[in-house]
Amino acid sequence: MNTALDAAGVRPYGRDALTWYAYLLLGYFSYVVSIQGNILPFLRDELALSYRDVSLHTSAIAAGIVIVGLFGERVTRRLGRGRTLIAATLGSAVAAIGLTLAPAVFVSIGACFLFGVIGAFIPVLVNAILADVHGPRRDVAFAESNAMACLFSTSAPVITGLCVWLGLGWRAAVLAGAASGLVVLAAYARTPVPPSGETHETARLPLPLAYWCYWAVLGLGVAVEFSAILWAPAYLEQVIGLDPTSAAIGAAAFFGGMLIGRVSGAGLFRMVPIRHLFFGAAATVFAGFLLYRLAADPIPVVTGLFIVGLGTALLFPLALSFAITAAGPAAERGATRVMLAPGLAILIAPPLLGVIADAAGLGAGLLVMPAFMGLGVVAFLFGQAAERRRA
Repeated sequence: MNTALDAAGVRPYGRDALTWYAYLLLGYFSYVVSIQGNILPFLRDELALSYRDVSLHTSAIAAGIVIVGLFGERVTRRLGRGRTLIAATLGSAVAAIGLTLAPAVFVSIGACFLFGVIGAFIPVLVNAILADVHGPRRDVAFAESNAMACLFSTSAPVITGLCVWLGLGWRAAVLAGAASGLVVLAAYARTPVPPSGETHETARLPLPLAYWCYWAVLGLGVAVEFSAILWAPAYLEQVIGLDPTSAAIGAAAFFGGMLIGRVSGAGLFRMVPIRHLFFGAAATVFAGFLLYRLAADPIPVVTGLFIVGLGTALLFPLALSFAITAAGPAAERGATRVMLAPGLAILIAPPLLGVIADAAGLGAGLLVMPAFMGLGVVAFLFGQAAERRRA
């Protein structure tokens, strides 16, 4: 990596082997998480699962992520970053393979839980490592790593469909994901991983109020994202009137917006102050939701969903950058605790939307999306105020 400083005294951004190691491992983790929505219908048919059983698989992954967010730094402190990354990759790959061999629902749910509780160390350590390696340019690193994650996530339904079309079955798509993690590990396992800079003193420092405000922003952004991902097909089919195939294709517009937003985000992070980017992303989500919810014809509805994805794409890397920066010397613990936010969001937000939809209709249930975004803006403003008071 280039170690020269620019005129402002900041090292130019560059990608060394450790950065690519982090990017690709995060992509592998995102692929296996994202493929759940594509393979669970097949698993439901094979094991005669109820919809409740199906939902428990996603909840099991989220529960594992929450546990890592609560206690993960203890494991990392004992094993070290490098060995923890190796163990997380190997263990999560074994869990993914176990899912393909599950003969009963308790085994498949257990495999998902193991993947969450072991694999979640990957994003925790990736975020901490990128923050340490890239310092003031961590926002660019977070944008690029999330773009890589989005590329892998978007490939999940494509690879699943291709495997099924070729007669290989859904298991081949999961095994391909596990294999990708093992290939990355084999290619970069000897890459030196710097130890944590956290000392015994900094480990005991409380995370500041600003950190928790941005932590809330991150969780609320994930709540918007998963509310759209899990309910868009049902909305397009049941409310807009599309047939199931067209609804599934239309729902992919959200992923298209996410992909474009994440890929272009790294460039935007270099050119635009990230505070301005946050307000732009929030405004984009609100504008897209108005079109998505108020339009009656499929084309503007799908266009609105695409715009929601475009704005939502930037929320996670932005909130992550704000939170890790606010954590200061406690960044290692901050990177661990930050995983609580998406875990809790995945556990709470989609079921909450479902409860409202059961009581008042799916159209009314979707109103939680702008509500989550509005609360995210409020939390961001509180975080900014807390930072000013601290300064």
